[in-house]
Amino acid sequence: MKITIENSFRTLQKDDVFDLSIVSKIKSLCIVGENGCGKSSLFQALRGFKNDLRSTSFYEEHFDKLKSNISVEHDYEKMFYYDNVKDNGTDFMVSFDASNYITSGAFQTKEKSHGESSLINFDMFLKKIRPHIVKGKTLFVLDEVDNGFSIKNMSRYINLINNLTYEGIDVIVITHNPFVMSDQHILFDFATKEIVTSSKYIEQQTNFTIKRIL
Repeated sequence: MKITIENSFRTLQKDDVFDLSIVSKIKSLCIVGENGCGKSSLFQALRGFKNDLRSTSFYEEHFDKLKSNISVEHDYEKMFYYDNVKDNGTDFMVSFDASNYITSGAFQTKEKSHGESSLINFDMFLKKIRPHIVKGKTLFVLDEVDNGFSIKNMSRYINLINNLTYEGIDVIVITHNPFVMSDQHILFDFATKEIVTSSKYIEQQTNFTIKRIL
């Protein structure tokens, strides 16, 4: 998949090109970059361009307005988008719809931690899209992946993502959390538009060297 910026918006500049075609080869690609660099802006525009599970979220109209700023080359029949903040069913104002808010178990998760509640709602979202998946022709974009998770819950989240790839789904994960990155050997550095290794990126950003001991 290749995304071209047709009109400058937010921090994204006209004629910028984001070539993410490698995701179809490695099945799971982590997009990394600092807060405010434009990661979410790009994929919110993609959500407006194509989202095969439309919602009644108040944000949907906003995403639709962004789609005119990009052009997209892709071979996917289905695309799904999940934002761990905007689509978190524990918040009525941003839940997909009132009925989903009830049936997702959101009321029962109020006493749980934010991370536990997010996992439950993400799992419910997966159950909602699974009947629509076309194996080998589906892209799943996950944004704000590192929001509110403990290390334990982040590992569970990663397991869910890995299970998606086993089901024949390409997955793009948007984050800046080193724990997520350490599980993904290949990353896409949003600022430089380059494919890098997780260890190299972490070392560039923090001066820490990642060494794996077998």
